[in-house]
Amino acid sequence: MFSGLDINGVTEMRNDGVQIKITIITAFAVWLLSLAVFAIMSLRVGMAAFSIIFIYGLWNLIIFFAAYLAVSRKISNVMQRVDNCIQSMIDGCPVRQFSEMEDSLLGKFQYQLIKLYQILNCSQEREKKLRKEMGSLVADLVHQINTPLTNIQIYSGFLMQEGLVKEEKEKVYEIINHQIEKLGWLGDGFHKAAQLEDDIRKLEPKRQPVLPAVLSAIDEISVKAEAHGDEIVFSGEQDAEAFYDSKWTEEAVFNLLDNAVKYGEEGSSILVQITSYELFVRVDVINYGTPIPKEEYPAIFNRYYRGKNAACVKEGVGLGLYLSRQVAAGQGGYIKVGNYQGKGNIFSIFLMKNSRD
Repeated sequence: MFSGLDINGVTEMRNDGVQIKITIITAFAVWLLSLAVFAIMSLRVGMAAFSIIFIYGLWNLIIFFAAYLAVSRKISNVMQRVDNCIQSMIDGCPVRQFSEMEDSLLGKFQYQLIKLYQILNCSQEREKKLRKEMGSLVADLVHQINTPLTNIQIYSGFLMQEGLVKEEKEKVYEIINHQIEKLGWLGDGFHKAAQLEDDIRKLEPKRQPVLPAVLSAIDEISVKAEAHGDEIVFSGEQDAEAFYDSKWTEEAVFNLLDNAVKYGEEGSSILVQITSYELFVRVDVINYGTPIPKEEYPAIFNRYYRGKNAACVKEGVGLGLYLSRQVAAGQGGYIKVGNYQGKGNIFSIFLMKNSRD
C-alpha cells in the first residue's frame, strides 16, 4: 500500500534535524568568536568606538542572515515533504516522507496521518462492497420475481378465454396461487438475506453451549416435520460449547432442518448430531432421500441456486443454504455437504470453539 524509501532519502531525512541544530550552534559559536576578536582589536589596534560597533554590527547581520537562510531552507524542505506526504494520500498513492524508526515529532505525525488514511480507505472499501452486495441482491431479486409475475400474467390470460371447464379453471387457479406463494417466499427470503447482509457485520458471537440453539431450531421445525411424517432424532455431546451468535446460528440450523424435511423421504428420520473437536464444534443434519450429485456441491450454497432434486419440490427459492453459509463464515466457521452412506445427505456446520482474536 505504501511506497518504500531509498537509502539516500532516509539518510537525508534523519540528518535534517541534526543539520538545523549544527547550523544554529555554529552561528552562535562564530558570534562568540567574533565578539572576542573585536574586543581584542579594540584594545590592541585602538580603533574608534563607532567603527568597531559598526563593523561588529555588520558582521553580526551577515552571520545571522546566513544562519536564517540555512535554517529557513531546512524548514521549507521539511514542510515540502509534509506537503508531499499529504498530497500522495490525496492522490491515493501514499509515500512515506519521514523515517518512522526515529522517535521524532515528524515521524509520529506521519504515522498518525497514515493511520487516518488507512481508516478512511477501509471505510470507503467497505462502503463500495456494501453497495455492490446490495446491488447484486436487488438484481437477483428482480430476476427471480420476473418469472412468477410472467407466469401469473400468462395464466390470468387463460382465465379470460371462453370455454374453459371447471377442472381447467381450478388447475389455472392452483398454478396462479403457487406463483403468488413463490412471490411470498421470495419476499421473505430477500428480507432475511438483506437483514443478514447488514447484521453479519454486527454479529455478537460469544462462548456458549451449542445445545440450546440446536434445540430451538428443532422446536421450530417440529410441526412441519410431523406433518411430513418425519421423526427428528438427536444425539451427540450435549455439553459442547462454541463461539457463536445464537440468533443467526439457530436460523442457520433451522434452514438445514427445513431443507432435510423438504427434500428427504416422507416418513423418514432426520438425524441431528453434535460433535466436539479440538478447534471446532460440528453440527450435523442428516436426511434420507435422493443424494445430491457431487457436481452440484460447489454451487449448492450459492444465492437462489436450486438443484435438480428441487424440481419436484414446490416450496423454496434457493436462499436457505446460502444464508446458512453466510452465517457460518461470518463467525469464522464453515459449512459443507456430503453423501450419507449412499442413502441421503449430510450437511455440517462447523463453529469455532474460541474467538479468532
